[in-house]
Amino acid sequence: MNEGYEGFSMRRLADRCGYTAPTIYHHFGDKAGLIDTLLEERFGEMAERIDRVPEFEDSAELLRAQLLAFVEFGLENPTHYSLLMAPRPADVSPPETTEQSRKRMELTLSRLAREERLRLDDIEEAVQCIWVILHGLISTRISYAEYPWTDSHIEQSIEILLRGLLKEADSRDAARTNGGAS
Repeated sequence: MNEGYEGFSMRRLADRCGYTAPTIYHHFGDKAGLIDTLLEERFGEMAERIDRVPEFEDSAELLRAQLLAFVEFGLENPTHYSLLMAPRPADVSPPETTEQSRKRMELTLSRLAREERLRLDDIEEAVQCIWVILHGLISTRISYAEYPWTDSHIEQSIEILLRGLLKEADSRDAARTNGGAS
């Protein structure tokens, strides 16, 4: 599956796992059905992880924790993440579990909008900005796993994202940026 969606072959899978291609087609229907079954299971775990993020009183802290959970999940499951992000045929929808995670984060963004803390007026635009930045972070880490990444680059990347997304920064954000100095 390291070849992505288009490179995946049911026949090669059958050869590798010892089942016949018709048996696999019988159980999953087609390539999209098999891949979606795999992704639904794995990304159900991601949705659960995001749902388990404690409900912070501060909406920005909640979003920060959700984004970190998403990035950590992507890095812990690089093959599944890459497969999910690979171009798919237009008629193949993303797995429902990824939509659940998106909706959970949209609720947090809506909460930030109600608090008038979001710089963008459009929640969808905020979601797209977050997705592009997080995808870049995860994909780069997956592609360059041997690079000597700093210990805090993930948290700092999320912090930079939040500073651009949110209107106000709390004192903890300032302390993080200034190395703890107030």
